[in-house]
Amino acid sequence: MRTDLLAAALATLAAAVAAPLAARENDPEFERRWQSLLDGGYGDPLSIPPEWYDPVAPVAGAPTPVERAERPEDHVAPTALAAAASWAESQNSAALLVARDGKLVFERYWQGSGRDTRFNPQSMSKTVLALLVGIAIERGEIGSADDPIGRYVTEWQGEERGEITLRQMLWMAAGLEQGDDGYGYEVTRDNPVVRHSLGSDYTRLLLSLEPVGAPGETFDYNNQVNQLLSIALERASGEDYETLLSRRLWKPLGLADAAIPLDREGGMAISSCCILSRPVDWLRIGGLFVNGGRYRGQQIVPEAWIAQMLAPSPAYRGYGYQVWIGNQQIGGERPPLVPLVPWQSEAFAAPQVVILNGHGNQRVYVMPDRRLVVVRFGREWPAAWDDAVLPNVIWRGTSAEEKPK
Repeated sequence: MRTDLLAAALATLAAAVAAPLAARENDPEFERRWQSLLDGGYGDPLSIPPEWYDPVAPVAGAPTPVERAERPEDHVAPTALAAAASWAESQNSAALLVARDGKLVFERYWQGSGRDTRFNPQSMSKTVLALLVGIAIERGEIGSADDPIGRYVTEWQGEERGEITLRQMLWMAAGLEQGDDGYGYEVTRDNPVVRHSLGSDYTRLLLSLEPVGAPGETFDYNNQVNQLLSIALERASGEDYETLLSRRLWKPLGLADAAIPLDREGGMAISSCCILSRPVDWLRIGGLFVNGGRYRGQQIVPEAWIAQMLAPSPAYRGYGYQVWIGNQQIGGERPPLVPLVPWQSEAFAAPQVVILNGHGNQRVYVMPDRRLVVVRFGREWPAAWDDAVLPNVIWRGTSAEEKPK
């Protein structure tokens, strides 16, 4: 009898182990994408070209002309722009753009790129999600940032994890596991996060995440938390993420058409990454942090929400709502290629710097005191990235007394 019970228990355990493994092996979308990565030699997400992503959802824009400064030298010293461009080029940059007072004062492309070349901003996309959450709160679709996630992700209602607030998620302090089985960012087919990112269901892994700490206490940068927020946003608004992007940001800001990857045809868009778009359009996204959420006199994002986004998290003062703020790691030995927290050789010269931060050192730097936005994109890893260089060189090349023209 005892032998029979043991055999039954072992059979049950084997079935429990085999079921998720079988599920992993039975996702043709993952297999297709994984093989395509191997065939293309794309061992790092940075190396994947925008045209590789399939399927994608269009993000319709309503492009308006880019306004150029008549005399760029009146906005930023030419010597500062030349120094910034020289350093950016030395760091494998493919695009560098600078705007002041909403006007383009510098635009340079390398490696065969141009204004209409689409790039992958990587995790800079997370900041866009936070902007949309603020708009949804203003519209009454979401009650407040203190709503529990279980109000929208109803699968978690009545559970401990369902009580995590949207605010704690926006802070990247949700207290949830990464879901990577210890593989971290290693690109291997055995990594559950890789299978999630290349698979046909962006919800499965997210809904399986378990608590590992008290919400609100520990900063733990987690891509899956951002995607959970997008589930809440879609359910609260009744709109697909790509539709919200188009109607509430891309069209009001006069941006060009973009695209965003889906898990499958007609499926869910990824929000933690990959709004395939032009670098020049990120100048206007950054400009929202200069102008309190306004663009050409129209309030696109509530001003109070912009202020909330830029308030330091109690879990880590260098982070707000899905955006990096102020000084990060200063000095010491430069960390490896993918440090969790950005590294800078010296403190920022500007009193306030807002950083949209993407894998491979995709960057938007915003310096509100001098109404500056700097955008940098690249397809290759830089040789020795330093987050102090571009904002400090350009900020020091401006005058505090310069008035909008």
